[in-house]
Amino acid sequence: MNPGDFNQALDEVLCRALSEDLGIEVRADTRVEDLVGQDVTTRNAVGAGVIGRATLIAKEAGVFAGGAIFERILRMLDPRSAVDAVVPDGQLIVPGDIVLHARGEARALLVAERTALNLVQRMSGVASRTREAVDQVEGTGVRILDTRKTAPGLRLLDKYAVRVGGGVNHRIGLYDEAMVKENHIDLSGRTVEVLLADLRADVGPAVTITCEARDPAEAEAAVRGDADVVLLDNMTPDQMSALVPALRELAGSRGRPVALEASGGITLEALSAVAGTGVDRISMGALTHSPRALDLSLQLSFVVPEEGPSSEVQCVQSSDGTLELDLPATHAHGRMARRVATHFAEERGLSSQLIETFQFVVGELVDNAIDHGGGDAAHHLSDLASDVRVRMVVRLDADAGDGRAWAVRVDDQGGGDVAAVEGFIRPESGFPDLEDERGRGLFLLAEMVDHLEVTLSPDGKGLSLEATMDSNA
Repeated sequence: MNPGDFNQALDEVLCRALSEDLGIEVRADTRVEDLVGQDVTTRNAVGAGVIGRATLIAKEAGVFAGGAIFERILRMLDPRSAVDAVVPDGQLIVPGDIVLHARGEARALLVAERTALNLVQRMSGVASRTREAVDQVEGTGVRILDTRKTAPGLRLLDKYAVRVGGGVNHRIGLYDEAMVKENHIDLSGRTVEVLLADLRADVGPAVTITCEARDPAEAEAAVRGDADVVLLDNMTPDQMSALVPALRELAGSRGRPVALEASGGITLEALSAVAGTGVDRISMGALTHSPRALDLSLQLSFVVPEEGPSSEVQCVQSSDGTLELDLPATHAHGRMARRVATHFAEERGLSSQLIETFQFVVGELVDNAIDHGGGDAAHHLSDLASDVRVRMVVRLDADAGDGRAWAVRVDDQGGGDVAAVEGFIRPESGFPDLEDERGRGLFLLAEMVDHLEVTLSPDGKGLSLEATMDSNA
């Protein structure tokens, strides 16, 4: 799928969706004031020029897809708007994760809200369902494909979401690949071999031809007719297991291999058995014909002051195994930081046995910085009285010794006394103050890692706590 085709399809969908909501024909060149003014509620409730802020938050676990939708629809309604994507398409999210921030005309945010959510929730639902299917066949080499069972007008969006979820696109439409189905065979009045030969003569060698087979005889005829793909339709795993070796052998006699595809009412629960039959790919209409929307919530706030907490989140990953996060000092952002750090560690090969300790350390350091680092234990951005930030740096060496070495440093902006915190980590008595929750937490944290050091933060505004694990067997 060409990115330009996807963007064009997306813009067309957005224009049609806005036309439904606003009662006028919306085109790419429709004036902004003509669009926003059609919302009779918003134009009376919110004054022109009022700036708003929107935060997209996950309320359900899944795979996020469709972040570009918010940017494109807001640019149509407010060309000066800005969207900060915290989570990229294809990343797993869990409840509480902050997915993106947007800033722009409050009226534009209100008009865009439902259209953007409808599409993003659907696409994230498709991506999440696809990821479930892909996970079921992991390690088998079998690919998960979609079908043409998509919502009218949303095909390219649905198929993009399948790719984001780890699946593979089947043909886009009736024009780019040929698929001979049972009705074609029955209505043609020709044998499978003759129909395939006539089709190949028409489309040439470059076009993929798939032939559906209802039984072993049709499958063998499709191979003899030189189909590129033979689709085994509504067969049981036992039937396919018996048939696949014979089709491979028959394809060998024609001089080139054949791709074998299973299809027809295949559920997530049946995927492992179907993948074990020896087929190359499995196509599932259920990925797109009736996806359940992923639950996402868009929180809006208005009359943003000129000076105040910044919603910007900076996330940088480098090839040398370093992750840097800079974000507002709120517990909502802290949850997001833990998810990003865990995903980073898993991608770098940290084993499941070691992830638990890593997650605990990250959580304790981040929570400590939010509670005691100048943010007054803020839960959301609106709770922050000023622009207080937390910075986290994760370093992970996947090749260290016989295990994994990692370090996590968190900087706050709450001032603080290095000696006092050192006293929490290494109390003179050898035991923490049981009446001081912070002291107990830092003492236990120090016991779990090889090193826990406290220094002044690089910007001089607070403290840095760095936990290091030299190696874990």
